[in-house]
Amino acid sequence: VEAETAARRELAVFLMGLGIGSSIGAAIARQFPNSRVPLAFCQLLLCGAIAWAAHTTGTSMPFWPINPSIGKTPDAPVFQFELDLLRALWVVLPGAILWGASFPLAIGAAAREGEDTGRLVGGVYAANTVGAILGALLTSLILVAAIGSQKSQQVLIAISAISGLLMLVTASDSGDGASRGVESSRFRGLTP
Repeated sequence: VEAETAARRELAVFLMGLGIGSSIGAAIARQFPNSRVPLAFCQLLLCGAIAWAAHTTGTSMPFWPINPSIGKTPDAPVFQFELDLLRALWVVLPGAILWGASFPLAIGAAAREGEDTGRLVGGVYAANTVGAILGALLTSLILVAAIGSQKSQQVLIAISAISGLLMLVTASDSGDGASRGVESSRFRGLTP
């Protein structure tokens, strides 16, 4: 029961972070006609958020000065809930906000003048959903089992860094319409 409650708490914090990040990302995307640079920085910041979560859960959080006598009071379940919620906010929220911001920024980065908005959003949404499903399955069932959680986190950081750097490189190439068309056709193969 406690594991289910903890999972629900972490999911609630994750979904809250996605909502906050999505709002922030949408506001930023409105300010930038081509959101490749903000998306790149979001991906690069995710490197830090993933490292933060790994460091905090492994080296910092186990040593938080928490009074063990809290568990012996009548209000123990309330205190435990508050403590677990604080831990989830501390670890999960930074990355969740950045992942939430990535989606509207990705839509802004993929948008082209005169393109069908429904097709664009549907394509980015489909790619995001398929990527999330495949990433969750491959990471949890194969990657962690094969190389462990620490190396898996390092792989996630590397993927995030590479994607951020690719966005920065392609953003500098997208000054005129001709190169944007070539670049669009290059990266269109990644989305349906």
